Amino acid sequence: MHDDVLTQLQMYDFALQEAALFLNSHPHDKEALSYYRTMQCCSKQAREEYEALHGTLTNRENNSCSWAYIHGKWPWEGDK
Repeated sequence: MHDDVLTQLQMYDFALQEAALFLNSHPHDKEALSYYRTMQCCSKQAREEYEALHGTLTNRENNSCSWAYIHGKWPWEGDK
């Protein structure tokens, strides 16, 4: 499960970045902008799903006063 959610998030984030790069040179492309917004939503949803299952991905999302997340498994260690 961990790998599936993380892989989906990585795919959405890659697509989001590629769409942003395309929009740099095609800022008025409505289809590209729609795709970008769709990838934003998909990425947000995948990130929320991952973090609900495994905790925050980066320290920027750590809204608590605790750094206890460092005591668990790291994302690359999987669920084993």
